[in-house]
Amino acid sequence: MNARTLLHTLRLSVALACLCALHGAQAGEAMLLPEGTVTLIRATTAFNVDMPIALQPGDLLATDAHGGAQIEDGDGTIIALGADTRVAIDAAPHGDALALLSGWIKIARPHAGASDPLSIDTPTLHASLRDGSAVLHASRDMTSLFIEAGSMMLALPDHADAHQQLDGEHYAERETGKPLVVGTRPATSFIAAMPRPFRDPLASSATPAKAKPAAPAQGRPATYADIADWLSAPLPIRRGFVARFRPLAQGEPFRAQVRQNLRTLPEWRRVLCPPPAMPRRRAVSPAQNQSTEVES
Repeated sequence: MNARTLLHTLRLSVALACLCALHGAQAGEAMLLPEGTVTLIRATTAFNVDMPIALQPGDLLATDAHGGAQIEDGDGTIIALGADTRVAIDAAPHGDALALLSGWIKIARPHAGASDPLSIDTPTLHASLRDGSAVLHASRDMTSLFIEAGSMMLALPDHADAHQQLDGEHYAERETGKPLVVGTRPATSFIAAMPRPFRDPLASSATPAKAKPAAPAQGRPATYADIADWLSAPLPIRRGFVARFRPLAQGEPFRAQVRQNLRTLPEWRRVLCPPPAMPRRRAVSPAQNQSTEVES
C-alpha cells in the first residue's frame, strides 16, 4: 500500500467514524412532538412549545387540559402524554429515566431496542420497563398502572431494595403509606378515566426528523406557580431543584412565595435564611508566639 492509498484509507475511516458518531447522537436524542401547546421548563426559563423539539435532561413538561404530546427516542421508545400531565426528563446512570408527577402516560418499547431499562419515578411507586408496553396514571397520593405486554420491575420509594417483578396483563396500584395492590384486571375507575387513544397501540410519528435542536427563543423566567408542585414533590429529582432554581430566589415575588411555603420546602431555608458567617480567626505570627512565651 503506497502513501497516497494509505492517506485515502485514513480519511475514509475518519469520515465513517464521524458519520457513525453523528448517527448515534441523533439516534439517542429524545424528541417532543406536541399535540397542542406544551409548557417546557428548561433550566430556569419557561417556553410554550407547539412544534417538534429535541429534549434535554432536566426538562419539565406540562400538557394543557385539551392537548397531549408524544416523546420518541432513537431506540424506538414511544411515550404518549395525556392531557393535564406533568413529566420530567431525568438522567439515569444506566438507561433513560423520567419522573411522572401527575397525569397519564403510555409507554411502548420494542424488544430489539435499548438494552437498558426505562426508569419511571412517581410519588408513590418506582417502576422500570425494559421492553413491552404499559399505561400509568399518577397523582400526589396514588399511582396505578397496567402492563399490556412485557414485564416491569416495581419498588416502593420507602423500600427501594424490595423489588417485585410484574408480567404483562397485570394491574398494580399503590396509595401513599399503603402496600402495593396487584391484580390481573385493571380497576373500573382506571379504565373509565384512561385517555381513549391509550386503548390503541402507539405508533411512531412521521415528523421527528423535523424537530428543532434547541428551545424556542421566546421564553420567560419560570414563576413559582410554574414549578411549585415540582418543588414539593416526593420525587428523587427534587434533590437538584435548590441548586437549579436558586437564581429565581434572588428576586420577588418568587422569594416571598418560597418563604411562605418553607414548611413544605425546608431545604430552601438555607437559601432564604443563610447562617451567619463564622468570624475569621486572627492569624498569629511565630514572632508573636515567641514574645508571648518570653513574657510568661
